[in-house]
Amino acid sequence: MTEEDFGLKEIINGCLNNNRLSQRKLYDRYAPSMFAVCRRYANTDTEAEDMLMEGFMKVFKSIDTFKGDSTFNTWIHSVMVNAAISHYRSVRRFRNEVAESDLDMDFEASEDERITTSLDARMVFELLQKMPEPLRVVFNLRALDGCSFAEIAAKLGTKEESMRVTFMRARKWMLAELGDS
Repeated sequence: MTEEDFGLKEIINGCLNNNRLSQRKLYDRYAPSMFAVCRRYANTDTEAEDMLMEGFMKVFKSIDTFKGDSTFNTWIHSVMVNAAISHYRSVRRFRNEVAESDLDMDFEASEDERITTSLDARMVFELLQKMPEPLRVVFNLRALDGCSFAEIAAKLGTKEESMRVTFMRARKWMLAELGDS
């Protein structure tokens, strides 16, 4: 039994029965790490807190869908990412104005590696907060949460090719900020 599993089954069972104390225990256990997930998508701490609250409402409403096929941490992370995207979509209209001339597909995989391996977590967070929001959302989903372009397009209600272009723009932006362009 891992440390994560310690008492988690009892907490989940309590949440399934709408037990407020169990819900509070689950929130206290996961809120700090899930706030960090939401903060990557948000412009401010307040917006991240809104995403976090929306996410936990979804967690409590759909906890019966957790079947144990993955770790609970993986499941709740996915719920929070979806809540952040849902919040993003409800608050902002995702602009998808990409010119065909922007379809520069000449990036090497090593450039992605340079971005993520040459920075510490604080620098990545600070850069992400400066990145224009549509780029940041797509970059988070692709580079940090591992979503495919098809999944990103489905989440944001747009075309897959547009998400590829937006991701490339985000990478270019990140490299320019790092002085590597």
